[in-house]
Amino acid sequence: MEKFIVKSHQLSKIVKSLNAIKALFVSSLIVGEDGVGKKALAKYILPNAIVIDGNLDIKQISQNLQQNDEIIIHNFEKITNYDLLNFENKRVIATMSYMPTNENIINLFGFIYKIPPLRDRKEDAIEIGKIFLEKAKESLMIDKQISIHDIQIDLSKNSKSLQKSILSYILLENLTANNIEDIMYKYFLKNLNGKNEYKEHLYLYEKPLIQAGLKKYGSQLKLAEILGINRNTLRKKVSELGIG
Repeated sequence: MEKFIVKSHQLSKIVKSLNAIKALFVSSLIVGEDGVGKKALAKYILPNAIVIDGNLDIKQISQNLQQNDEIIIHNFEKITNYDLLNFENKRVIATMSYMPTNENIINLFGFIYKIPPLRDRKEDAIEIGKIFLEKAKESLMIDKQISIHDIQIDLSKNSKSLQKSILSYILLENLTANNIEDIMYKYFLKNLNGKNEYKEHLYLYEKPLIQAGLKKYGSQLKLAEILGINRNTLRKKVSELGIG
């Protein structure tokens, strides 16, 4: 059976309900934003079901229904003619990205479930993030300990932005001076195309340097000493660069 993360109360109720009815010949619709876990949940409930996509020709979908007792249909909103579907004596789980208003769709299903986004299921997001983190460390061959709680995770696009924020954190945390040089080289190779470019791009060095210094040392006086520049010069740079 597929591993499926269930920590939040909201998702736990949905999983319990789906488990309770999965032995019956009944159709269920799972609705939610992209990346909330609809596909994983459907496969968890019906691990042996054939999986097809709503983008298929309606005749192919109908044929699959005739030939199989258990079926998962993703992107159900893409189907063009719902009148040709017959879910009788079938175990069907379909997924959609939004709650249907079309009565032809609603009438096909015995149960309709809406999965909340990950930003409303922080417990699930943390556990999923831990899995993403371990996979990313393995792929990038990183051995050091990293806690998911050290990462400012982005849940705006659910699992997609969660995974991206974890990868970005790991990559940035493990950059070497050579990596930074390579990045800057490629950036300048692409963007040097005007006049007075040295002055125009100096902020790429100065701004992060001053921001990091202020965070680390806590005062402009101390940072000016560390950087070996006049305090008034530093104050002017802070103002020019818009550093809060």
